[in-house]
Amino acid sequence: MKLTIGVKLFIAYFVITSSIVWIVTDKVLLRVTKGIDEAAEDVMIDTSNLLAQIIGGDIKNNTLDVDHAGNLISTYLDRELNADIYSVTKKNPNLQVYITNQDGIVIYDSTGIRKGKDYSQWNDVHDTLQGKYGRRSSAFNPDIANPSSDQKAMYVAAPIYHQNEIFGVLTVVKPTADLKPYIIEQKKHIEEYAIYLFLISLLFGAGASYAVSRGTRKLVKYTTALSKGENVIAPKIRQIEFSELSQAIEKLRVDLEGREYVEEYINTMAHELRTPITGIKATAENLFMPMSSSQRERFVNNILKANTKMELLVNRLLNLSRIERRDQLENVEKINVKELIKDVLQSPTRKSNIARRGINIEYSVEREFTIKAEKLLAEQALSNIVDNAIDFTPVNSTISIKVSESNTHVNIQVQDQGVGVPEHARRQIFRRFFSSARPDTGKQGNGLGLRFVKKIMSLHNGKVSLRNRFMEDGAVATLKFPIR
Repeated sequence: MKLTIGVKLFIAYFVITSSIVWIVTDKVLLRVTKGIDEAAEDVMIDTSNLLAQIIGGDIKNNTLDVDHAGNLISTYLDRELNADIYSVTKKNPNLQVYITNQDGIVIYDSTGIRKGKDYSQWNDVHDTLQGKYGRRSSAFNPDIANPSSDQKAMYVAAPIYHQNEIFGVLTVVKPTADLKPYIIEQKKHIEEYAIYLFLISLLFGAGASYAVSRGTRKLVKYTTALSKGENVIAPKIRQIEFSELSQAIEKLRVDLEGREYVEEYINTMAHELRTPITGIKATAENLFMPMSSSQRERFVNNILKANTKMELLVNRLLNLSRIERRDQLENVEKINVKELIKDVLQSPTRKSNIARRGINIEYSVEREFTIKAEKLLAEQALSNIVDNAIDFTPVNSTISIKVSESNTHVNIQVQDQGVGVPEHARRQIFRRFFSSARPDTGKQGNGLGLRFVKKIMSLHNGKVSLRNRFMEDGAVATLKFPIR
């Protein structure tokens, strides 16, 4: 199965968007974790320095009152808390504290397990004794050689001063596992936001892909219709690139159609005028010969008939050219359909043609129908349809004209009893210069009538159709004028 450009764009957009969201979310989570660690370290710096300052007040005779300091710290660590920090409830302080002397030996430990150990080489104690900021991230349990992130703790130290000299070091210990609930909470929110962002961007991508697909479908439909010779209007597309392409195709179509029109126009004129011109020439040459008055009159009449035929062809071509250049109606008025039919049938030439062929015209109008139209054009459209029916209806047969109304249109149907529309002609009957042979004479028309009707109906936002009758001989042509 071939993928459309819209589907390809959506797949590419999906891959790129999901990758970006995943990478950004991962980086944000890492940054949030680091940010929480940094915030916790900041608080621990304040805590360690505050405790170190308080403990420094218990130094007497160059000796730290460890018992009093231990009591103070133990009382602090035993405080009962009930603090709701967003979705995390803190019940009691979860810090550990140990104190080392000037040699780095632990002289107090809130847990009791570190007392007496030499911590002089640990970064928190060593750096602080050197007058630097002392901190480290090590295993919470010293017995674990390779701790995981959850098994580590943050160690932040502060100097204990006595007489402006560093007398010892107080270190505050915070297990990283205690920070995990906050990280998990933030991670959950970030992932939710990431999902929302991904879905929104996905919807945007789907919309953009649909718009692109819609634009390409319109272009494909338009160019396909052009390739079939259909008279279609360039589609309106919002995307500027597709819109410009559509306009370029439309301009090319107009240029090519204009050239084709000129060529067909010239070919038709040459073909249609050749016969009457030849006849006029031959008849005029005969007029130089001796002849009776009746013969001379007959030759002159032949010249006049040929001239009338040429005049009719030229006028039809000019009318079609004029109507095809129009894009809107002029002098629109309400027209009584019944009166319109009468006016068309009362044309002297048409009445004579109907009488000559012995054709019976029947028309029924259910009630008084009115349409909004340009009267002259409406008469010309109906006249062409009726003349077509007369030409293709056998002698002594009947043409029926019926008027009806649907929800949206007033329909004028003209039915004949001829041979109908040949299969090969069904898709071409409204093309310029296309014509079928008349059944009685075998001659073809100029192929301008139905094209003229189609353009007139298009100007009225209406429709024209020509199809074979069902279960009967003949064809039915329908003019559909919109009600509104």
